[in-house]
Formats: sequence, structure tokens, C-alpha cells
Amino acid sequence: MTDSPIVAITGIGIVGPTGNGHPALWSSLMEHRSGVIRLEGEQYDGLPARHAAPIADFDLSPYIDKRAARRMGRFAQFALVAADLAVADAGLSDVSGPRTAITIHTGAGGIPEGDADVLKRADNPGRMGPLYVPLVSGNMAAANAAIKFGVTGPVTAGVGACAAGTIAVAEGFHTLRRGDADVVLAGASDAALTPYLMSSLANAGALSTAEGDPATLSRPFDIARTGFIPAEGAAMLVLESLEHATARGARVYATIQSVALSCDAYHVTAPDPNGAGAELALRGALERSGMTANQIGCVVAHGTGTQLNDASEAAAVGRVLGVGASSPPVTAPKAVLGHGLGAAGAFSAAIGALIAYHGAIPSVMNLDHPDPACAVNLVRGAPVQLEQPGVIVNAFGFGGQNAVLSLRRN
Repeated sequence: MTDSPIVAITGIGIVGPTGNGHPALWSSLMEHRSGVIRLEGEQYDGLPARHAAPIADFDLSPYIDKRAARRMGRFAQFALVAADLAVADAGLSDVSGPRTAITIHTGAGGIPEGDADVLKRADNPGRMGPLYVPLVSGNMAAANAAIKFGVTGPVTAGVGACAAGTIAVAEGFHTLRRGDADVVLAGASDAALTPYLMSSLANAGALSTAEGDPATLSRPFDIARTGFIPAEGAAMLVLESLEHATARGARVYATIQSVALSCDAYHVTAPDPNGAGAELALRGALERSGMTANQIGCVVAHGTGTQLNDASEAAAVGRVLGVGASSPPVTAPKAVLGHGLGAAGAFSAAIGALIAYHGAIPSVMNLDHPDPACAVNLVRGAPVQLEQPGVIVNAFGFGGQNAVLSLRRN
């Protein structure tokens, strides 16, 4: 595929627990400004896990009118705002027509709205409202974005658990490489901090049930980690060919060199303890990137803060990129942001692009005592400089879904 275009990231839009817009995301990572809080309210009483990273004071009014918003689930609302921010950040005034594509993935879609509607009408299902399906369907973020921007090109949606956002970027990458579009809006959104979902994840042993200062509870790769902290939000990227971006004088954050997907085929929730599926995706991304392991300057880890995930990821990174100080610097943004579920991989892709653009790697918050079993080069203390051009972005999800991107500093 030597004639395939080089894919550039030219816009980043963020709706996140530490603020909207990529400057808020970047500053929170560099300054260790956590988005985790203790959830208060009667609906959370009695839950085994009470901490999360929600979107506070979310204001739709500059982006979506109230009537349209009532026809969307919260995850779709987040996605539309993030897409609007990404398009503006890319300096694009009009993305309408058949040469723009949209791919927005999710983990849970409109679960909160579905829960609320079913409970409200449990005694009389014959009175379900006409908006139930548009509110809960996983494709509605992409569909509403197409309506908002007038996009008539390929519009796709998917569900890939916690790898969904990275899979969406991979889909956008291939869409451009096939020549099916000139511009792609790619990313993911999730808004599933319901008591039911949180209780289920906690009872499955995935969530941290620890108490204490909320900012200290998400602890990827730390020996005292107790599970992940769930979050909500959306991250969207504008992708276009480097030729197209250069012709219009666009800023380029990074180029996407390659993508690789794999499956553990092991368990519905637990990762392969040896990290074999993750290793397969990592090797595929590295081999297709045109770079060697020595040219990788950073790994943006999936790093959930669960015992199994961190250990299996570290093992895979070690076998592909090197062990201990021989591996590239590794950062783990979920210590600050919590785990955005289906949106997490899109956040990590945005963070990888920002690392390439700024030439700096945020350190890992709450990494007081690195787990010796996770023998990779974790960034501690102050941020460090990106010394090599390559950035690897990992995302792994329930069902053993693995997605890895390789980015390169432009």
C-alpha cells in the first residue's frame, strides 16, 4: 500500500472530567489535576463503589438547541460537542457533503436513558415513549453528528468495549487510506455512570471500592492499586491525508503510521494473563509503522489500575518494546481522568497526538510504589521529554478486544 496516503491528526475535541477542549485535558495531565470525585446522592447510597470522574456543569447551549438535545442520549450530546470542538480546532468551517466521513463508537450507548425509561414505565410498557430507541441506540452519536454537520459520506458506529475509541480511529484511518473520504471525524463517547452499571462492575471486581481522597484512588501500575475508577466523556479527532492538510495550511498534531487489532479469545471480562492478544496487536502496529522499537519514544498505556490488566499489559509491552529502563517511557492517563469506558481509547489517541505535538510525556499520577511485576519504564515525578518520534497508544477491552495505534511526531 505504498500509494496510500499518510493520515494526519489535525483537530482534537474533548468533553472530559477535567474540562472541555484539549488544553484542559493536557494541563490536567501535566499538573496532575484529577477529575475523580465521590458521588453523592440517594441513588448512590449502598453502592460498593462510590467514586467516578463525571462531567460536571455540562452546558449544551452553545452547541445544541434544547429541542434537539431532548432527542439525544447523554453520550450523543457529549459526542456532538466534542465533534464541534474538533472541527473548530482543525480550522474547518464546513465539513458537509459526501467527502467527509464520521465514525463514532461507544461502549454502552444510551444505557442511562434506557434504565430511566424502563423503570419509569415498568408497570405499563405499552406507554413507552417514541424516543426510547433514538435515545439508547449506539449509532445515534454518529447519526446526530451527520445531521448537525450535513455529512453525507460514510457514517459508521460500533461497540468495542473499552477499546471502542481506538477502534474508531482505526476505522477512520482505513477510510482515508481507501480514499473513501477527504476528512474523517473519528472518536468515541460514553456516559454510563448509572448506579446499576457501577454496581455490576464493582461486584465483578473491576472497580475500586477504596475510600479516601478521591484524587488518590486511581492508581495504574502502583502496587496498591485496587481497581479502576469509571468516567464519562467524549474525545473526537479530525483525520485527513497529510497532503490534504498541507494544502490547506492545517496544523498537524501527529501522523498515524499504523493500526492493529486483535482478540485474546480468552474470557468475557479478564485479559489473557500473559498478554498474548495485546502483544499480537502491539507487534502488528510496530511492524506496520515503518519504525523500529528504538524509535518509539512513548507508550500511552491502557493502564486501568486493575491487577490483571496492568500486569498483562506490562508483560506485552516488555516483550515487544523492552523491559524496565530498556522500554520507552510509559504514561498512564487514567490516573488523572479515570476510565472513560468506550471513550477511553479515543482519549488516549488524543493524548498520544498531544504528546507528539508538545514533545513532552506526562508522568503517572499516584505512582508511589510501582509494582515490580509491571517491569516497564513508567514516568514518575516530573514530565519527561519525548526523545524519539514514535508514540504507541494501547487500548484493551472486555471480551479481549485489543487495539493499538502507532503515531509519529510530524
